[in-house]
Amino acid sequence: MKSNKNHPHILLGIMSAFIAANSAQAALWTAGHGDLGVALEDGTDFHFHAHLHTGAIVDGVALTEDEEYDAGDIIINVPESLKASMPNNTTLIPATGAAEGEDIWILPQSNTVGIPFVGIASEELEASDWSSITFTLGTVTSPSGSGDFSLWQGDGFGGFNFYFSTADASLTENGNNTLIVGAGGHDHHNFGFTEAGTWLIELTASATHDTLGLMSDTQTFTFNVVPEPSSYAALAGLLALACGITRRRTHRA
Repeated sequence: MKSNKNHPHILLGIMSAFIAANSAQAALWTAGHGDLGVALEDGTDFHFHAHLHTGAIVDGVALTEDEEYDAGDIIINVPESLKASMPNNTTLIPATGAAEGEDIWILPQSNTVGIPFVGIASEELEASDWSSITFTLGTVTSPSGSGDFSLWQGDGFGGFNFYFSTADASLTENGNNTLIVGAGGHDHHNFGFTEAGTWLIELTASATHDTLGLMSDTQTFTFNVVPEPSSYAALAGLLALACGITRRRTHRA
C-alpha cells in the first residue's frame, strides 16, 4: 500500500483551521502596553492572564481603562513591519532557530508606537507573600509545525540572554526554558518567531505562597505573525460549520 505523502500537510491544514476557528471571536491586540501576568483572585485563584493598560488598541479601539483578558480571548498581533533578515550572529542563530539570511519576526522589548508592547509580569502579586515566580515554556504550535519560538533580552554589552528557545533549550539562561522573576516584578523581552501565521505558545506560571503553598496555572497565548492567507479563514469557516464550534468571549473588569 502506498503511503500518502500529503498526509502531514493535510493534518497541518486541519490544525490551522481549528486554531483559526477557535480564535475567531477573540479580541485582537495591535498596539500599546500590556502584560502576560499572574494575580491571586478571590483569595485562592492563581490566574495567568493578559492585563492590558489604558491606551492599548484592541479591535481597533483604544482602551479607556485597564482591562484583563483570559488567555484564550486575546490575540497578540505581530505585524509584517517587524520582519527582519537574520544577521550573521553566532548567538542569535542557534537560539532563535533562524539561519543567516532567513526571515525572523521580532516583537521587541522596547516600547514602539503602533505595535504591542508585551511584558511578563507578577506585579499584581503582593511581593511579601510569594517566592519568586517561574514562567515555563510548554508546547509551542507553529504554523508549519517546524518553526521556532524564542524569548530573550539584550544584556547591555552587545550580547543576548535567552530564556525560551524551542531551537535549543540548553542555550537558555537556566538551561530549561524557564524565566524566573521576583514577585511584584515586571519586565519586557524580545519575542522571536521564524515564520508567519498563527502561533500557540503554552506557558505555565508557578510560585509558592506563604500560606497557600505551591500554586500554578497553565495557559496558551495566541500570536498572529502577519495575517494568514484568506484561504485559511475560508477553511476555518467551513470546519466551524461542520463541527459546530462555538466560543464565548469573556472580559475581566
